[in-house]
Amino acid sequence: MRVSATSILYNSEIRNYMKNGKLILIGLVALLTACGSKPQKQPATETATPQEEQATTSQENVGDMKITDMNRDRVSLAEEIAKNKITIIDFWASWCGPCRQEMPLVVKLYEGHKTQGLGIIGISLDEDYDAWSQAIKAMNMSWPQFSDLRGWDDNAAQRFGVTAIPHTIVVDQQGNILARGLRGEALHDFIDQQLGGH
Repeated sequence: MRVSATSILYNSEIRNYMKNGKLILIGLVALLTACGSKPQKQPATETATPQEEQATTSQENVGDMKITDMNRDRVSLAEEIAKNKITIIDFWASWCGPCRQEMPLVVKLYEGHKTQGLGIIGISLDEDYDAWSQAIKAMNMSWPQFSDLRGWDDNAAQRFGVTAIPHTIVVDQQGNILARGLRGEALHDFIDQQLGGH
């Protein structure tokens, strides 16, 4: 069997494309998962999808804790929650691509329901104050923002077991947890149900 130089070159190019394609695919997977998940010190456990986490069956309460605002003052979480009929506690970070992608929907939700009693408490997992504050301005996040500037070691993230962002916890005025992990249309629909909808 004779093999021409052209077929050897052609097969070599195909192998290179396949190799490069695998590297690109591996790179994309790493990029997509890197920003949204907490680095694991132990084997990762399976987490529920937002639809599985939608409504809580028992009346868990977030309780109270001190959270740090943009002026670096310590504020009561329970007092912030008590200002609203319904509050979304939104865990995010300036470096998180999915968080930034989701934010225009959250801004629209807030603007459409704030007069009906919707509040949002943003809790950032940032470590850099400037990056955090610039992201807030760039994305028009007009609700109160808080961060320990300790990344994944943020006290609120630790307390509520947040291992991936974006992540939401929806609570009533007394701090009772109504839903966890809602995003996009599921979050919008849930808020519509709670506040009577538009």
